Amino acid sequence: MYKFFLNQEDVIEENHIILNHADSVRHLEKSLRIKSGELITLSTGALSYIGKVTEVTPQMIKLEIVDRHEAQNESPLKIDLYQCLPKGQKLELIIQKNVELGVRDFYLVASKRCIVEYKGKDIQKKLDRLDKIALEAAKQSKRDYISTVKAVLPIEKLGTALSEYDLVLILYESEENLFINDVLKAIGPNELKTIAVIVGPEGGFEPSEIEFLKANGAQIVTLGKRILRTETAGFTCVTCLQYAVGDLSSRTK
Repeated sequence: MYKFFLNQEDVIEENHIILNHADSVRHLEKSLRIKSGELITLSTGALSYIGKVTEVTPQMIKLEIVDRHEAQNESPLKIDLYQCLPKGQKLELIIQKNVELGVRDFYLVASKRCIVEYKGKDIQKKLDRLDKIALEAAKQSKRDYISTVKAVLPIEKLGTALSEYDLVLILYESEENLFINDVLKAIGPNELKTIAVIVGPEGGFEPSEIEFLKANGAQIVTLGKRILRTETAGFTCVTCLQYAVGDLSSRTK
């Protein structure tokens, strides 16, 4: 069953939903060739609907509401990913896979060893592209929330943002002894509701950056003896966290 997110242009009536958002209508009518009688899942974020198509035109699609319920597909654990800018198209893969795993929002970070630089008018174009990837991944994975990709932050500006989380983890190749489970046991998994995961660039963090992040409450952890690529490290950590205290196991809150 296809999933779409409702937009401001769309109308929710007592028994019907009318899709007016041009991109949604075009995709359903032109690309998917949706027909009367087919079922679609529609989400507002808080509520999820199942609608049966009753009318299709190039301008709108009308659906009869056959079921509605509260959103159920979001993790009880809010994880935000702070990703230092990687080169090439790695960022697209990072966004896509971490959305599937349940990451809430993404913050792009400029650190000293980043090879890539986002500048001027190119920034918004890149963010729009990444937001589109996040939206498509949210649809595919049946999320109830559309993750957003925030503008690039210099690493020295992270202090205030990080203070808002119950736990901040930095994945660091030079750490040898402290694992994610060690941190979770020390804190108590049931005490955690918000977590920030910080992933460095291909060249790793400068020692001064690690010291800055530690001074702002971050915990330095290792993912094991093998060095993971920047595009692999994030969703490996997120998977571990979701399994331990999120919704990939029976230990849900």
